[in-house]
Amino acid sequence: MSPYPVRAGILGCGMVATEYAETLAASSSVDLTACADLDHEQARRLADRYGIAAVPVEDLLTPETIDLALILTPPGTHAELADQAITVRLRAVWVEKPFTTDPQEATALTARAEHAGVLLGVAPDTLLGPALQTAAAALRDGLIGDIRSATATLLSTGPERWHPAPQPFYADHAGPLGDMGPYYLTALDYLLGPLRVRAATARTCGDRRIRSGPRAGEGFTAHAPTYVAALLETDDGTPVTLTASFDAAATHTPHLEIHGTEGTLILPDPNFHNGQVLHRPYGARTAEVIPHPATASGRGLGALDLAGALGDGRAPQCSAQRAERTVYLTAAILRAATTPPLPVQSPPHSIAPAS
Repeated sequence: MSPYPVRAGILGCGMVATEYAETLAASSSVDLTACADLDHEQARRLADRYGIAAVPVEDLLTPETIDLALILTPPGTHAELADQAITVRLRAVWVEKPFTTDPQEATALTARAEHAGVLLGVAPDTLLGPALQTAAAALRDGLIGDIRSATATLLSTGPERWHPAPQPFYADHAGPLGDMGPYYLTALDYLLGPLRVRAATARTCGDRRIRSGPRAGEGFTAHAPTYVAALLETDDGTPVTLTASFDAAATHTPHLEIHGTEGTLILPDPNFHNGQVLHRPYGARTAEVIPHPATASGRGLGALDLAGALGDGRAPQCSAQRAERTVYLTAAILRAATTPPLPVQSPPHSIAPAS
């Protein structure tokens, strides 16, 4: 029997579900057949828009209904629902980020899926977009020579500027590292290989204020670190610095830079699939745009790749193993950042300045 089209169902019909549905509906390899949400009216609106069935949540995760589940529910439910989908042995499961915040849980889910013969893919899928694909090709071709260092920087005012209910973004294990970190860490993992933590620091600016929507002006408290800085390194010892902050009013700092012996690559926001990739050769005063082909982009590329992997008998590119590494790395950064630093000794005041 032909593996196509793969019957796909969306669990969780919030804002991001529309982006996924647009991508899947345009593909011939996936047949978007059903959706479900605890708010059945929300599921019905998505179903009506794309001509699919709105079914009860308990009826979606069954092999009789779908082959591929897209779990787009709130972050705290991802692991439990992925486990349910693995237990009933769907052919494939796609999970929005974060996979989980618990490293041991990430390892257990990855192992369970492999044992059950279920293909498991995890967001983000921006590594499949034109921007990161172009950057990866440039690195493979040796455009900037030997890699010497890299920087990743997220400096933002925080989601309270645009989101009418931003409190979940500041819950434990969230903040800029938990919410946006997976995009940056996944991009670095894809381009440079697995990373480990050398040192980290963090602080929390706890008093926040909603700046949009009907509750604008209302205060709330952040429980996650709102500023994290980490020193990472690749397996071969290449240093990588990561800064993630919801405390910056504005910035001109590039999101990602990779520095080599022959030049620098400047990459766009890894939260998105598109954007210019710039190359500044050694000694040049300006950077030039690296052209990339007009290819498909948008949330859902990873789910399409997962469906393709079912037919090709290969591992998905946005694999659970890569997501597992990101979960471990995030936990290690937070652990290092919250460990009290060693005191720094100051020179005694009795030492006289040089004459």
